[in-house]
Amino acid sequence: MNMKFAAVAALGALSIAAFAPQAAAADNGFYIGAGITQTNFDIDLEAEGDEVSGDTDDNGYKLIVGYRPLNWLAVEANYGDLGGLDEDGLEIESTVLSVKALLLAEIGIVDLFAEVGYANWDTKISVSGVGSLAYDGWEPTYGAGVGVHFGSLGVRAEYEFISAGAFEDVFDRFDTDSGTLSLSVTYTFL
Repeated sequence: MNMKFAAVAALGALSIAAFAPQAAAADNGFYIGAGITQTNFDIDLEAEGDEVSGDTDDNGYKLIVGYRPLNWLAVEANYGDLGGLDEDGLEIESTVLSVKALLLAEIGIVDLFAEVGYANWDTKISVSGVGSLAYDGWEPTYGAGVGVHFGSLGVRAEYEFISAGAFEDVFDRFDTDSGTLSLSVTYTFL
């Protein structure tokens, strides 16, 4: 009887040891996700001597694909429809594709993270009676967030900032900055 108990105990210990590294890094690997966003646009536009400035909020969505090779590091790509503005003859629509690195601090099931990367803006701007412009360019992006993970499933909230910079074309001057707050759900393939 003692030999059977010892064999079962040894097999049990080996099983626990085999699964312990997976449990410690259960949220590492490839992941996908989706979320809802709210973007605040800070706009400063000058066209034919008229200046329009202000800020507005709009809702959108984001799609996430990433890889977390280490507990403290992830690399991801996001596609986001940031929404836009349509009022007083000014119409703006923005989408963004970003690639970034996330530095994470894991505290139990909670992840705190900072992110830095580059974003490719695709912004279409139209002003009644003046003209329209499509702008596409790479700009730096950065942000921070907090997430909670339960094995493969995760929920996170984050804030990202992107500056589209200043450019001139049809308009004399156009500057815009955006801050995006998002709530996302992710799934990690273990």
